[in-house]
Amino acid sequence: MDQSKSPTRWLQQFAALLIIVGIAFRFVNLGYKVYWYDEVHTSVRSSGYLLDDLIPQIYTGQLIRAGDLVEIYQYPTAEKSLKDAFTSFTKHPEHSPFYYLLARFWMQTFGHSVATIRCLSAIISLLCFPAMYWLCLELFQSATVGWVGIGILAISPFHVLYAQEARAYSLWTFTILFSSAALLRALQVTQTDQAVKSKRLAWGIYAFSITLGLYSHLFSVFVYLAHGIYVFGLKQWRKLKYILPALGAVLLSVILFLPWLIIIFTNFPDLIDNTSSHRITRPGTILFWGLNLTRLTFDFNQGYSLLNPILYPIIIIAGYSVYFLVKKTPSKTWFFIISLMGVLGTALILPDLLFGGQRSTIARYGIPAYLGLQISLAYLLTTKISDDLLKPQQKRRWKYIFLTIGLSGVLSCLVSSIHPVWWHKSYTRSRYVAPVAEIINSSESPLVISDAEPGRIIPLSHRLKPNVYLQLVVQSNIPLLPEQDFSDIFLYRPSEVLMEGIEQIYEANLEKVYKQGWLWRVELPSR
Repeated sequence: MDQSKSPTRWLQQFAALLIIVGIAFRFVNLGYKVYWYDEVHTSVRSSGYLLDDLIPQIYTGQLIRAGDLVEIYQYPTAEKSLKDAFTSFTKHPEHSPFYYLLARFWMQTFGHSVATIRCLSAIISLLCFPAMYWLCLELFQSATVGWVGIGILAISPFHVLYAQEARAYSLWTFTILFSSAALLRALQVTQTDQAVKSKRLAWGIYAFSITLGLYSHLFSVFVYLAHGIYVFGLKQWRKLKYILPALGAVLLSVILFLPWLIIIFTNFPDLIDNTSSHRITRPGTILFWGLNLTRLTFDFNQGYSLLNPILYPIIIIAGYSVYFLVKKTPSKTWFFIISLMGVLGTALILPDLLFGGQRSTIARYGIPAYLGLQISLAYLLTTKISDDLLKPQQKRRWKYIFLTIGLSGVLSCLVSSIHPVWWHKSYTRSRYVAPVAEIINSSESPLVISDAEPGRIIPLSHRLKPNVYLQLVVQSNIPLLPEQDFSDIFLYRPSEVLMEGIEQIYEANLEKVYKQGWLWRVELPSR
């Protein structure tokens, strides 16, 4: 056996193992985790509704089964057409519509169970693997770096979490990788003076990738701004034969994106209102940056803390991988990755530092920067482990680092897969949905009364037995209790007004059934 090739074989084989395990984790327990607030938005909008539309329809004090609530408002029906769905999309212009359209057609074709809906994101996440390979191949001309890059991406607990979410983030990840590789390929085709047909095809693919990215996530703008800085910032690309087709591709994409751009400007007040929470400053901003970085490889639902022993080695390795990239690769390689990370990072961090806010603390917004770090890490590990000039013990040390990263990802994914709620599902909205639903389902014939918003009721409905009755009222209204007998009457996340009204009008006692006041049992006097 050729010993010089053995490190490469080892890298590819270990990466292949990580890929297989990562694929498995993307489809394990797809329907187990709580279908939370943001995912409910996906189903509601794709079905042609808005959450506010539900209030006059179901918050009437009339009884409705949990199964009916899910069936009517979480699945496209004949009552709501594609036009209705598009209208609901326009009320949230901050969310590009492509994923929601895909979700609608997916549910119409394959059904609307939680596992089925999430399966769309899981399948899309698999497209990220060839896109990562292609990008690494364009950057480093190394198949091994591509394999290692896929392995790191596949087993990253962060990417696995969002591969199991009925949201647009696995699609956005794919478009970032795909468009980046498409740009580098188009530049290379132009540089080698290939046939005009080949150039047009390459730049046409790039234009398509830009359009796809913009219709997938608005933050793609920062990715393409980074592409522009890369082309204009490097002397070798600063020539008309590169700049003109690049500008042509961008112009074509802007024209194709113009319909949604008009909707954004027309509904700009809605966009500002819908994103108002991002302007609220979050305590511990810098600590969140470190926490989000650790979650790429190590995620046991840990909180942010300067005392977290995992934080510092991960920061050191991440920082060293970027330093090594800049030191060892030509400018056309490292400048691309630095641009990809830097533009998005600056766009998120600078407003938070100057005006306050929490944009930079929201992990999912940093995906382009995280991909840049993971590509840098893939190059570092591949180079160190396959470098014949390094001593065997040094190469073993880097092998152990790669093994540790892989094992950390596997364990992180394993632990998160058996928990119904993880950090990315907002504990404020989702923490106790699963145990509360279990308590309600254990009752023989329960009634659930609530005045909580639809975004809190529907996640619970997904976990309730279909025949469980709900009685929903708007806040300040006290429901008329039905005549039929129920074995238990519960209040779910009630307001103070609802609790006091039930106590006073029905002379009832309220027993706290679950912590934080999420569930109360109503004990009525004999009727």
